Amino acid sequence: MPVVIRFKRAGAKGRPFYRVVVTDSRNPRDGRFIEQLGYYDPLTTPSTFKVDAEKFAKWVRHGAQPSESVAVMVAKIAPEALRPAPVARPAAAADAPAAAKPAKKKAAAAKKKTTAKKKAATKGSEKKAKARARAKATKGAPAKPKAPKKSKK
Repeated sequence: MPVVIRFKRAGAKGRPFYRVVVTDSRNPRDGRFIEQLGYYDPLTTPSTFKVDAEKFAKWVRHGAQPSESVAVMVAKIAPEALRPAPVARPAAAADAPAAAKPAKKKAAAAKKKTTAKKKAATKGSEKKAKARARAKATKGAPAKPKAPKKSKK
């Protein structure tokens, strides 16, 4: 699910008011959202923009992409929220990858065996693939000249 942080328009006609929301990118602009992070009121003098920087940073760390307009506004008030923080690894986890390498090799070998079994079980698909390859090869080849017809006299 591609998650984005964008503006959701609210307010009356001619009196815009925007909410900063986290939503699925496939949802409509003013549709359903996951969480509201703040708001933007362009009609106040000066315009008001408030956003919860901690929640914003959390969503960016989890992979949410801010829209261009939201990113510009957040860069003015909380630029550190746009940068995802590096993932902290515990000290015990640093030693674990060395011990886990043999297990990964065994898992990879087992995976290869299962895929080999699947390939052997589908001989029909191999025939289809060969037929497709032959058809493709003959499709690109130049046409053979036809022999002239013998006329009956």
